[in-house]
Amino acid sequence: MSRYHSTISRREFMKVLGLGGAGLATAAAIPPVFHDLDEMAASPAALMTRPSWVREVAKPTIEIDWPRMQRSNYFEVMWAGGFTKAWGKDSADLIIKGSSSNQALWRANNKPGYTLPDTALNSCTAQVPISFMGPQTSPTPESLGMPRWEGTPEENARMVRAFMRLHGAYHVGFVELDTDTTEKMINSYDGAKVMSVQGPRLDIKDVDLPEDKPEDPKTGGGGYRVIPKKARWVIVYTLRMSPELIHRPPSLIAAREHGYMYDLRTMVQGQTQQFLRTLGYNCMGDTLPYAAFGQCVGFAVMAGLGETCRAMHTITPEYGLMQRVFIVVTDLPLAPGKPVDFGVYNFCKTCKKCADYCPAHAIPPSTEPSWEVKGPYNRPGVKHWYRDEAKCRAYIYTAGACAVCFAVCPYSKTHQSSYTSLWQSTVAKTPVLNRAIRKMDDFMGYGVRTGGDIEKF
Repeated sequence: MSRYHSTISRREFMKVLGLGGAGLATAAAIPPVFHDLDEMAASPAALMTRPSWVREVAKPTIEIDWPRMQRSNYFEVMWAGGFTKAWGKDSADLIIKGSSSNQALWRANNKPGYTLPDTALNSCTAQVPISFMGPQTSPTPESLGMPRWEGTPEENARMVRAFMRLHGAYHVGFVELDTDTTEKMINSYDGAKVMSVQGPRLDIKDVDLPEDKPEDPKTGGGGYRVIPKKARWVIVYTLRMSPELIHRPPSLIAAREHGYMYDLRTMVQGQTQQFLRTLGYNCMGDTLPYAAFGQCVGFAVMAGLGETCRAMHTITPEYGLMQRVFIVVTDLPLAPGKPVDFGVYNFCKTCKKCADYCPAHAIPPSTEPSWEVKGPYNRPGVKHWYRDEAKCRAYIYTAGACAVCFAVCPYSKTHQSSYTSLWQSTVAKTPVLNRAIRKMDDFMGYGVRTGGDIEKF
């Protein structure tokens, strides 16, 4: 592939990075200063150095039956139409109504985790507009009188990783879409603004430009969106959560950390879409703050960001469960990553701590995973420990929050300690000690804060 070096002015380039205006002076005062895209791609932010016990492997540690897998309708999940479908309208309405009355009672009684300040913390959501194709306000190469950026997939991957890490992401990986495999992790229907409404159909077609045609702009329902077939690359990224907040579940304090990730992702997605637009490429993403566009955990596994686990989330060697995963799709060629193995899959077979502590009893305690799904909200084709999502969501409504599985997982501990590094490297190399490591985690008292300790920082 031919290579082109950008020669736009430093001010224009910083605006492309999202550092225009007031942020420009700050950026100028803080090294390093990037004069072109190659300097940014060569920076340490472009690298993702992993611990020595993390191995790249040819296929994921969890079993996948690709022919059996089909693209999923987001409307079936518990956060959309699936909850009412699973419980029936009367029961679902009763559960949702109970959530408000429970929180009102706990707030009046000053229950730790549900006090007025805790409610204020959980209610401070502030997001920027998020859309399928992005703000579309950054300059295009044509408007700047320049050809679009051309680099090798490896150069592009380093550049995008550096850009996104400089804008708040931690892990950044890439997956190339294949019609028979990874493309099936893009949902068949997107989410709608109104949860009870079926979202737009997500089509993948041989067209030049993406399309966004919801039938009802008010609800965001019906209609369709089109991803060009040439957009073959998925950017998978994580936003790191605060262990201080997550280790206080179930409470509004812990709930806020999940909410903050959705707030932050609206900014990161829009900035990434603007950046790629000015380079001359399309970038499609979620139209909602949460992840309705595709199977984020699956893409994280295929990109090599981490492994999936009994709790059906992503565990990374750096932060365990303490991150949320998001995706966008682009036609900028990117060098794909490979799955990794650092012992999580085998550890989950013997640990079972998330299942033991799950207040909804929604996480199965079986030693071996299963091909059998729990309902239409699950995606067939993966041998997994499928959660009972209906129970999980009902408990979250009843308690106002949860995240217990995030907090109790042995991987979700401080990753600066030598003990954590020691046991994680042991798990990766010597699985025979997995049960002993789970017992040691219990003995050391790691996990959730309870009672009055919830309010202590």
